[in-house]
Parts: sequence; structure tokens; C-alpha cells
Amino acid sequence: MLMFLGEFLCFGVYKVVHTLMSRRGMSAEQDHILTRGSCEFHPLSMLLPSFLRTIASILLFTGLFLTYATSFQMIRGVALIFVGLFSTMYLNHTLSSRHWLAIFTMTCGIIDILALDVQRVDYDYQTLPHTDHNTILTGDLLVIMAEVLHAFLYVYEEKHMKASDLVPMQAAGWQGIFGVVITALAAVCLNFVPSVAPFNESSRGVFDDWTDLIPQLRGNTMLILALVGFTCSCAIYNCVGMSIAKFSSSSNRLLADGIRVYFIWAFVIFAEWEILNLITILGFFILQTGIILYRQAIFVEWYRSTLARWQRIRYMDMTAETGPTPSSQPADVI
Repeated sequence: MLMFLGEFLCFGVYKVVHTLMSRRGMSAEQDHILTRGSCEFHPLSMLLPSFLRTIASILLFTGLFLTYATSFQMIRGVALIFVGLFSTMYLNHTLSSRHWLAIFTMTCGIIDILALDVQRVDYDYQTLPHTDHNTILTGDLLVIMAEVLHAFLYVYEEKHMKASDLVPMQAAGWQGIFGVVITALAAVCLNFVPSVAPFNESSRGVFDDWTDLIPQLRGNTMLILALVGFTCSCAIYNCVGMSIAKFSSSSNRLLADGIRVYFIWAFVIFAEWEILNLITILGFFILQTGIILYRQAIFVEWYRSTLARWQRIRYMDMTAETGPTPSSQPADVI
């Protein structure tokens, strides 16, 4: 719910900026980067993304509870594979041979990480409270399922943002409104559903125990600050992500999002939260190689388009400098 609450804050910021810009005139409203876009907006078009994001978030955080933090973040890279596949089906994009090679490389890296997590339980007894092979594998598969939904969500948002010229902050705000309603209804239902191990550690043994919320927050300043920071970061993250999807592509959105895996790895190594070995580093290296290869394919396309544009501009400048072509007709005819 905090994630959607952060998106709801985007809606408030958009309304304030929109009101200030509308007082200055229509031109000022279209010139401002936060309000630039089409005036025709159908809020119900953001209902499906809110529902998909809710389901994906539930699967994602459940998988995070069951698996390792480093594996969780690395497996999230599988979203780039499905974004590429969904883009060919719904956005009519064409994947080159380098894209397919990158997808194959990322798949090998994901398989290596899954195989390692199953074996990792045999010697790592401190990172997770449970040491069951099936539990770890279930957590990894839940993360993959969540990223499939995220990939479809990103492609859906890119298609609607570009086709309808939507304002990213406005779209993120309506997703927050629908998301808060959906998660509130889900929380009420899960507050009465009995849970099974290893999710039955609450006081009442249910999936989502709201009665444990206030005692955990009472007097815990660091936890409150962490939740506030998480809410604000979700607002900025989703708004910037939708802007990248509108003005660039969903692939670039995921490539920019993949930078945080380096910070998580650095923090885990510094804090000594997990036991890492060479096979873990090898899986991370294979996965990042595929992502870099996919990114290089995008950079090559950018380079070619930029070079072609520069050549056209240079040709136009040369034509303007030379002036009109001199005529070969006699002067008296002219």
C-alpha cells in the first residue's frame, strides 16, 4: 500500500502544478515538463496496470521473504527478457540477432542462479530462517512470475503513454488511487485468511495481520523513517519510469532500473549478510553480460540514428552554403 500511496502523492503534485500553470495560460501548461501532454485522459485505462502491479508486488515481496536478497535482485533481470518478447507482439518491435544473443545469455545466468540457490541451502544456515530446498525454489519462481507481470505492465504503459500522449505524473497518480483501493480491499480480506508456514509468524496466524502494525511502529523511529523513504522513493521511481517509457522505451526503463543491483551487492558484501562464492559471482557475471549486450544493441541503434541525422544536417548545411545551382542557359534567355 505504501508504494501506491507514494504514487498517489504524484497525483497531488500534478494537481498543484497543473493549477499553477493553468493560471498562466495554456502555453505555460504545455511548456512545463510535469504537465506536458494530452488533455484527454481516461482514468480507467490505469485500472489494469494498478491491478497487475498489485499482484506482482504481492508475489515479489513473498518471493523476497523466501529467497536471498542478492538472488532476488538478480532474478528480477528476467523482466528484460519478457519485455523484449512482449514488445515484438504488442509494439511491433524487431529484435536483432544481438538482442536474441543477449536474451540467451541472460537465460543462462538465471538458470545458474536458480541452480545455485537450491544448493546454497546446504551450507548457508544463517542468511534465511528456513533451509528447505523447495521453499527457496518457490521464492525464486514467485519472483519470475512477478517479473512476467511487470514486463507486460511496462509494455502496456509504454503503448498507452505514447499512443495517448499521457502525462506521466498524472498516470502515476491515478495508478496510486486505484492501487490504494485495491490493496486496502486485499488487506481486509487477508486479515482474516489463515496462513501456513512459513507465513504464520504473526500473532493471529493470518497472512496480513494489521494488529501487529502499530506495536511494531511504536517507538521504532528508524522503521518509520525507512517506510517514509520507501514511499517517497516509490513516487519518484514510478513517475520517472513512466517518463522513460513514454519518451524512450520499456527496455531502457529496465536498463536504468538494473543499476540498483550493483548497490545491493555492494551493501550485502559490506554488511556481510550473505555467504557468497565463486559460482554466485559467475551467475551474476553471466547475467550482467547479457544485460550489457542488450544495452549495447540499443546503443548501436542510437549511434546509427544519430550518425544518420548528423549526415542529413551536414548535407543540408552544405546545400545552403553553395546556394542555387548556376544555370547553363544564355544570359539573354534568362
